[in-house]
Amino acid sequence: MARLIAASAFKRPLELIIEEKKLLDQQTVSSLRNQAAELGISFEDMLIASSKLPDETIFPAIAESYGIEFDAATDPIAYSDLPDRLSAICVREKILILSRSDKELIVATSHPARINNLKPLLAALGFSTNFVVTLPARIETFLPQPAIELPQNDLYSGISSLASTLKTSDSGIRRNEERISDISTSLETPSVVELVNKILLLAVNQNASDIHAESTQNGARIRFRIDGVLTDRVELDVQTASSFISRLLIMAKLDITEKVMPQDGSFKVTCENRDVEFRIACMPGIYGQNIVLRLLSGAEAVKLELGNIGMLGDELRLITTITKYPHGMILVAGPTGSGKSTTLYGVLEAIADPKMKFITIEDPVERRINGVQQIQVRVNRNEPERSLTFARGLRTILRLDPDIILIGEIRDAETAQIAIQASLTGHMVLSTIHANSSVETLRRLENIGIDFHLMMSSLMLVFAQRLLRKLCPECRTMRQANDKEASLLKELRADKVYEPKGCPACMNMGYRGRTGIFEFLQISDAIRDMVAQRGLTESMHYIRESRLRTLLESALIKVAAGESDFAELERVCGPCL
Repeated sequence: MARLIAASAFKRPLELIIEEKKLLDQQTVSSLRNQAAELGISFEDMLIASSKLPDETIFPAIAESYGIEFDAATDPIAYSDLPDRLSAICVREKILILSRSDKELIVATSHPARINNLKPLLAALGFSTNFVVTLPARIETFLPQPAIELPQNDLYSGISSLASTLKTSDSGIRRNEERISDISTSLETPSVVELVNKILLLAVNQNASDIHAESTQNGARIRFRIDGVLTDRVELDVQTASSFISRLLIMAKLDITEKVMPQDGSFKVTCENRDVEFRIACMPGIYGQNIVLRLLSGAEAVKLELGNIGMLGDELRLITTITKYPHGMILVAGPTGSGKSTTLYGVLEAIADPKMKFITIEDPVERRINGVQQIQVRVNRNEPERSLTFARGLRTILRLDPDIILIGEIRDAETAQIAIQASLTGHMVLSTIHANSSVETLRRLENIGIDFHLMMSSLMLVFAQRLLRKLCPECRTMRQANDKEASLLKELRADKVYEPKGCPACMNMGYRGRTGIFEFLQISDAIRDMVAQRGLTESMHYIRESRLRTLLESALIKVAAGESDFAELERVCGPCL
């Protein structure tokens, strides 16, 4: 192996190393640090993006900051000589294998910040891993074109036929284009318009939840979030990227001349007889605008069955029992993108009754439901007093004689207080909250100022959830569980596990679709009595023991059943092997 640059045994601040080696003066380092803080990115990313130093100087320093070695000379093992699963991970994660034995790998990466994410992926294949840092250019040199990436020439092929299947449903867009005098005529050309149309169509057809258009030094990178994971789709050159992003801003009636402040908007399209709304968020970066498009179904939703989103039999029975009560509160906890809203829609479908009145207040309304009055939160930045917030809307909803109220999210103490009062005065209230677990939800409510006596009186059920990617049933492969895996699966009596492989049906990702994992906590009379006597803090141990099962235990059931694998479990639940 080529000479390796020795590194410190402990992680050190990169800016300190840059100053010690006199690679940049203190004033420049301070300026980069301030810019990174303003943009909300790391100093490492800011240094790379600034082009103040060549990669050959930056990346050895980055390696030293992480306490690992730098190698820009050793040729990697060819991807074709690696096992299929290992090769697929290398292509997807953009890493090189420099050395491989039966149980050990030496892996080269240009993104050492992701090492903690890479380790469990490779550990699931039975390898212990040592990492080195290499240059991004070497990664690109040896990296084959991923099978799932859309080639440039294919992106532009057949544009005319695709444009006819994807049409803008907002007649105001043309008027908005004419209003802006400095739009380049290139934005009006069919190649730009139809390029945007084709990418939107591709995202819809591949069931993407988000489209990311990220400005780079060389143009823009287009990525889709599919089943919760971002996947590269195409690279655009500088001129095409500028036209592409401007076209999206025009469609959303946003200001293409705004280069400083963030913007939000939306537009609708009709694609293959399906109405789709795109919510757009735009934030200027150092290379240009960065855009995320969230895809929302504008059509009425197909009926959701709770059993189809991954709930087990005892979980279904519990939630069915709780929803039969005439009043109380059900909270779903989890981070953004964990499927909380979809689950609540499923609960609404399960308890739908024409004799009852259902009202929701959401931001945004993600799914239309027959027989339900749905209200959209609206923020008026010019006249804040005319904004419709969760709290303001909820006060009005209580005067509309509802039986069931769905609140898109409890974000503050005011909304939480009104929701609790509603649940104590004869309404069943459903809502979501950002918390890591069902137990932490109670602490979260207490921290925002909710009296725990009121909290315990109103809460009936709290459950946390996450989403696991499901293995593609067409190509998953079975193997014997190793010792650590077998010990975790012992109580489930499983000694075989499945792994992803990749095939055309799953776009060579090895995964297709997602399933939920859940952590249910029923607020029983015993819990209420204990909290009343001892307080919330001293009751936490008993409350934890009262959970139906933990998120990890729920995920292990999915792994034992062959629905998912240990790599996905660790991505969602954290290291356990």
